[in-house]
Amino acid sequence: MRYYICLVVLALCTPVSSAHPGIQSLKVAVKNRREVNIYRNIRYAVRPDSIGSDTSSDRTLDLYMPVIVKGTLPVYLFIHGGGFSGGDKKGTEAFCSKLASFGYAVVSINYRLYLKHHKIPGASCSANMSKGLPSDGKFNPALEKAIKIASEDAQMALAWIKQHTKAHNLNSSSIVISGGSAGAITALYTAYASNQNILKIKAVVDLWGGLETSDVIKKGAPPLLIFHGDEDKLIHIDYAYALKKRMDEIGNSKTEIHIMKGKGHARYDLITNERMGELVSFLQKL
Repeated sequence: MRYYICLVVLALCTPVSSAHPGIQSLKVAVKNRREVNIYRNIRYAVRPDSIGSDTSSDRTLDLYMPVIVKGTLPVYLFIHGGGFSGGDKKGTEAFCSKLASFGYAVVSINYRLYLKHHKIPGASCSANMSKGLPSDGKFNPALEKAIKIASEDAQMALAWIKQHTKAHNLNSSSIVISGGSAGAITALYTAYASNQNILKIKAVVDLWGGLETSDVIKKGAPPLLIFHGDEDKLIHIDYAYALKKRMDEIGNSKTEIHIMKGKGHARYDLITNERMGELVSFLQKL
């Protein structure tokens, strides 16, 4: 079954409250789904000193919530891609709106883009991941640093969620962390390698990402949903297979892998318009 999204602006640039004049609100209608409120540019941590005027590297988030809410909302923390050198949370509005229309609070973050501000040869995701798994199990040190920095900010976003559960009617015991490409790398690292203990992660959704080594995933780790195109030229399909293999080794039977035949990198349109039902089904089975 195909899914289509139609964004209709009903209220634009309206402050959520006089106490937070920098936050803007927007209501969108998702075709055949419930309406969604979007609250833009909420600060989840202090502005980094190192980013200058770059808003895409600032610690702000957009909060997507269904207009009609019954009970507390499960939370889906989403981290956009861009190779740690580009991208912005506004680029995945259609995906986040569609998911929120199924009854999720989607927290979509900007974060420090280390490789945008430090041009280092050989540090890009494509340079390290396009040909397959690293033979020595290691990424370029600058890429490793970029991942850790992004994960630090993702953990600050988790702290914000924890602090604002009552204010926004969020269910802090139902946290999914997800991302696309570099964002998926960040989500995977945060859930399986960072040792964060701010909030318990219920599941991870990996959109065309990967880990430096899947051996960091330990028994009892949260289940994983993987979408990856088998013609991805930026992050090799082997990363998806390595994650699934490791989950099988530790006996994680809830993990799912969906290989998108004949598809390349960053196909958010396919997930939003055609595969959202599979994503939501995975979440509902947890």
